[in-house]
Amino acid sequence: MYYLLMFAIIHIMNPSENRSAADVAVISLAGRALTLLGRTMYLAMFGMANPLLNAFNYALNVPNVLFNVVGTAINTVMIPVYTSLLAEERRDEAKKFIDNIISISMVIIGMLVFAGILAAPMISDFVAGPGYEHAAYLTFTLRFLMPVMIFFGFSSIFQGLLQSNGIFRLPAFVSAPGGIVMILYLVFLGDRFGVTGLIFATALGLFLQPLIMVPAMYKLGYRYKFSFDLKNPHIKMAGKLSVPVLISVSSYQINFIFNHTVAFGFGTVAIMDYSQLLVQVFMLTIVYAIASVYFPKMSALWAKADSDGYMDSLRNSLLFTVFIVLPAALGFLLLRYEIMDFLLGWREHGYGSADIVMAGNLLGLFSIGIIAISMKEALDRAFYSTKDSKTPAFFGVLIMGISITSTLILLPRLGPYSMPVAYCISAFLGVLGLIFRLNHKVSFINRSLALNFAKILLAAVVMLLAAGFGRSLSFTGIRLINLLIPAIFGVIAYFAAAFALKIPTLLTIFKREA
Repeated sequence: MYYLLMFAIIHIMNPSENRSAADVAVISLAGRALTLLGRTMYLAMFGMANPLLNAFNYALNVPNVLFNVVGTAINTVMIPVYTSLLAEERRDEAKKFIDNIISISMVIIGMLVFAGILAAPMISDFVAGPGYEHAAYLTFTLRFLMPVMIFFGFSSIFQGLLQSNGIFRLPAFVSAPGGIVMILYLVFLGDRFGVTGLIFATALGLFLQPLIMVPAMYKLGYRYKFSFDLKNPHIKMAGKLSVPVLISVSSYQINFIFNHTVAFGFGTVAIMDYSQLLVQVFMLTIVYAIASVYFPKMSALWAKADSDGYMDSLRNSLLFTVFIVLPAALGFLLLRYEIMDFLLGWREHGYGSADIVMAGNLLGLFSIGIIAISMKEALDRAFYSTKDSKTPAFFGVLIMGISITSTLILLPRLGPYSMPVAYCISAFLGVLGLIFRLNHKVSFINRSLALNFAKILLAAVVMLLAAGFGRSLSFTGIRLINLLIPAIFGVIAYFAAAFALKIPTLLTIFKREA
């Protein structure tokens, strides 16, 4: 509710960075919401305890984890180098750089796919143990889904190319085809072909992601030509930048595996996954959309040595991120039980009240942590735009270490809640370190920035109080009504407080050009 009202208002204003980010965010959010709806539907249809569905979920996560490491590195180092070349009007070199990136990336990803297909039986035995009843099915699913890394790779590169050329809305739409295909399959063919059909539908949806961007690239004038020049100076630069990024992303994936291993012992993997996914779908989608608009511009400003413009863009991106994420996170925290009851309480394979409480508590903890994670994503890209990938890598490893250590310390007392609590502690400590380090580098913190952050916090507190009052009025037996009343109260209060406090982010959104 909050996001829909926010972005509907922004959309009718004059073109600006904030509007572009908002447009991208609402498109991304719609696509991610379709994916979340598809997941909720197949959990309802097949049941969370379905062993074939568990095999599907795990098999899909393997290429996801592998590509998240490689794909994030590709996209993160590609944009600053490519944007710098465009800013310097070296378009032929920029085009050849993209050709090289595509060729080299596909070779690397192809090798990972081949290795994954060969290793599928060993992965199955390691995860499920010898004698697992559905080992053959898990192996088949792993082998079938490994090639989707190629689709992820093309999608990531195409998104970076289009974003660097000022095209943001289409790249934001890429997750929608997968969600649409999944939903259509479940509605019309799910009962007939079950989980096995879902595997094929998922692969088709992921194939469509890069495909829908091809016409826009063609219109842009890009034509791929094979080039595999490892000695190219821009490729060498990208390679050097990618090593720290790989370390940073790998640290998160190690932490991810560790948390799920611990959660498996408590039998809370499914609930924890769903709670974290729910927060990430809405929050990080917005953050990535904002970053997709500001990141290329900051990279270009840094390449032009425009320090004042760079710092203004950096401050605006941070304020816009906090302006949107903070109130939403507090709303998730306040309405955590109502949200989970609405999403999970009605299903045939739904949870009991104790499970709803656990899911709500996990959602609340992840909502707190996502505030810091959102800031980290924005700060990481601020470093990447200056071609500094070592600092985010260092703090990524530091956050992983703090998270794992905190989990082990808290485990005896907090049990299944130790992972999200450690997630919050490590994320906030890491963000503080990134802020101090970036300020030492570019001195972006000033009195105005601090004052505006304080205003956003005050407006969010007002929103929280208003939503709490609305919650006290929600006494009907209708889950949706109980969720909407406090949400509406909160949205209205937040906008009113933002206007009263004259928060620049909102005033910029409403500012009309003469």
